[in-house]
Amino acid sequence: MSNDTGAIARQRHYTTLRNVDREVLRQTWSIGYADPGFTTQFGTPPEPSPHHTATSIVKIVTDTRWMYRGACLACPWEGPDRPRRDPAIEDAHDHTHPVWRTLPILDPARSRRGSKTWSLHLAATYPKGWFDAGGPLRLYADPPFDRHEAGRAPGGGFILHTARPKPQPARSLQLTLEEDNWAG
Repeated sequence: MSNDTGAIARQRHYTTLRNVDREVLRQTWSIGYADPGFTTQFGTPPEPSPHHTATSIVKIVTDTRWMYRGACLACPWEGPDRPRRDPAIEDAHDHTHPVWRTLPILDPARSRRGSKTWSLHLAATYPKGWFDAGGPLRLYADPPFDRHEAGRAPGGGFILHTARPKPQPARSLQLTLEEDNWAG
């Protein structure tokens, strides 16, 4: 087993495993399916990215328990172990695009993604060059469609879905009139 860390090193090691036991293969860290840099065991490992790029690495601990880590395609950074993919992807964005949590969350239901108006709105809302650097797009989503999507943001970054806040019941303050005010 390789002691090298980082998504590229882990994926390179994974693609060298030939004729190994299935359990060894399952318990080896590799880039998550469909995440940036993903290749099959027999594929060509990815080259390092020229800029910090978020991805995830995964290994199967048991049939019902998987472990994920956020990782970077440009350096050996890896995040902590997570039982779910989306928190690992968010860890990776904390590394690659540290201010992403401060950016507004947009409502896709009120827009037409791909339209010129939508593009102009994104350009006005997000920092200049954000999407050129692979920055994520934050959108509200309703479960079960709330899994982060690789390669779907302008520029090829992630769409990071956030659960829509539950509407709060309307509150009103009932005022009472005092009798003295009505007595003539």
